[in-house]
Amino acid sequence: MISSRRWLIIFGSIIGATTVITLSLVLLTHNRNVTLLAADTPEGTLQRYLIALQDGDFQQAYSYFFANTPETISYSEWLAQNQALPAIQFNCQATLDKVVQNGNFATIDVSVTTSFPGGLAGGSQYSQTITFDLAKTGNSWLITSPTNTYWIY
Repeated sequence: MISSRRWLIIFGSIIGATTVITLSLVLLTHNRNVTLLAADTPEGTLQRYLIALQDGDFQQAYSYFFANTPETISYSEWLAQNQALPAIQFNCQATLDKVVQNGNFATIDVSVTTSFPGGLAGGSQYSQTITFDLAKTGNSWLITSPTNTYWIY
């Protein structure tokens, strides 16, 4: 009986130490020193959109959408469509792969790697390429598609 208790204490201590170490690494290595691209470029608009999503500033993220497209939905509809966003904990890393700008339109291919922490077997992670379309309006660029964030899940 004492042997079982000892193993339980050792096992609990190991889990506690692992949790503290993991939490410390996450907090200490979470580097947000990102060099912002120019706001009046398609790349800068998309970068700010992705940062707003990562920060949980969904009103700001929604503001980067072009209002006059067939896919345009209201903010409340967009939130409902993306209802899991506030509840999930994720880390998203995006890399611009290819930017094609043709006058007032741009297409940007982005490699998105999404990581979800947790679980006994560790977190999960997957990568995919998402194509964003943007249109220029005045001096700024706005996203015309995609309007949902299916690629985060």
